[in-house]
Amino acid sequence: LALHGINTWEHLDLAIRGMSGVQKTLEDGRVKHIGFSTHAPLEVILAAINTHLFEFVNLHYYYFFQRNAAAIELAAQNDMGIFIISPADKGGQLYTPSRRLQQLCQPFSPLMLNYRFLLSDRRITTLSVGAANPKELDWPLTVADQDGELSEEEKAVLDGLDATQREVLGSEGCSQCYECLPCPEAINIPEVLRLRNLAVAYEMTEFGKYRYRMFENAGHWFPGNKGNRCTDCGDCLPRCPQKLDIPMLLRDTHQRLNGKEGRRLWE
Repeated sequence: LALHGINTWEHLDLAIRGMSGVQKTLEDGRVKHIGFSTHAPLEVILAAINTHLFEFVNLHYYYFFQRNAAAIELAAQNDMGIFIISPADKGGQLYTPSRRLQQLCQPFSPLMLNYRFLLSDRRITTLSVGAANPKELDWPLTVADQDGELSEEEKAVLDGLDATQREVLGSEGCSQCYECLPCPEAINIPEVLRLRNLAVAYEMTEFGKYRYRMFENAGHWFPGNKGNRCTDCGDCLPRCPQKLDIPMLLRDTHQRLNGKEGRRLWE
């Protein structure tokens, strides 16, 4: 039994307060294991794990998004099952990679490389692939048993991706330290700039647009406002250890990635 979407402190409190009813299903044998899925900030995920009420967690973690590394480590220390949400889609729409990303990942495909990055991590137990049709199982099945350590060639390609990002972004690359938060305008600055990192370094523009359009449209599933909400208040600037011109980068990201507005997910 998975409690779906513990995404906020309020959700976590609700889950804890309602756990007595769930415990009854364990006691009478209807349920063997209880876990949770989450799109929450890292701090909420760590707190949920530290309740010791759950035996597994389903969360976001990929080569191109390693913010939740501490949650992976804590869950492993607690002997929890670790499920990864949608590594092909949420991990970068890697089933339709940009030409630039394909070139940088040679001789591997970007999707294969992300699967191997995850499967080689012995702490991770399950990848949730969410196939829409049988053909979409082809890629996962080709790599499902390849859970050994990364080869030297695979490591070299991943190192090359890191080096490319540093080289292309230069002094405009966001290191994802999250020190810029909170933002008075509720802009999710690190995530906005992560999407910019990927779009500029690897030409992952379509993925960036796909995720950027979710801001202001997905509630607690993808919280935060878009970059054009910046008022140049400057609150974030002294907190940034890289001294980035964050307002300029937010506006640049909005110009690159903002597209046609979609309907809100709850409508």
